[in-house]
Amino acid sequence: MKKLLLLLVLASGTLFGQTDQQTSKATVTVNGTAKVFVTPDMTELNIHVSSIKMNMGDATKAIGDQTQSYLKILKQLGFQESDVKTTNFSASKNRIYRENGPKDSGYVVSQNLTVKFGYNQTTLQKIVARFSEAKDPVDFNIGFYISDALRDKTEAELQAKAVTDARKKASNLTSAAGVKMGGVKAILYGSSDAPGPMYYKSDMRMFANTEMAADGADLSFAPQEVELQEIVTVVWFIE
Repeated sequence: MKKLLLLLVLASGTLFGQTDQQTSKATVTVNGTAKVFVTPDMTELNIHVSSIKMNMGDATKAIGDQTQSYLKILKQLGFQESDVKTTNFSASKNRIYRENGPKDSGYVVSQNLTVKFGYNQTTLQKIVARFSEAKDPVDFNIGFYISDALRDKTEAELQAKAVTDARKKASNLTSAAGVKMGGVKAILYGSSDAPGPMYYKSDMRMFANTEMAADGADLSFAPQEVELQEIVTVVWFIE
């Protein structure tokens, strides 16, 4: 029994000794970065619908009628009613501010109609042309953004490039210091010192009016490129 205990102690001492030795080995820590400008592949169309009436019920009915009119136009453009989402509905008193204080003047009811679809120049031109033909001016804006699929694909590519960049920097540093790179000790990602990808929404605002080209062909929609960046911290052992 004593012999068995002695062997266990010796084995344990050897194991901890190796672990301590490995932990105390010198390392080099490098941040690898990679970034790219990506053209958004998705479009977001927002139509603002509002009405002011003395009675809230009348104002609500008015935006309901407007909404149905816009849905009809969107269907003619090839969209399904299920593609259109209602957002930011609001109803409140319409207050007019005078010198002697605010005065209630009926009610204002509003909402937004939102449609998201793949970026297509021809589709956008048709939308603007159709809205410009409307009897009443249409208040709308067009924004561009990156789809989840494109963002995930781009981020994966950037992460690989960031690791390659870190390896290149570590190689340069160890070579200059006259030491050799060993294996990887750790890879750090997403910490406060290494922020995740940056993402910005590209946006453009436009109002339809009678001065626009009738067919919309003179309009050119060019989404602003979005910058995506990845930062990865890699720790190597050095010998």
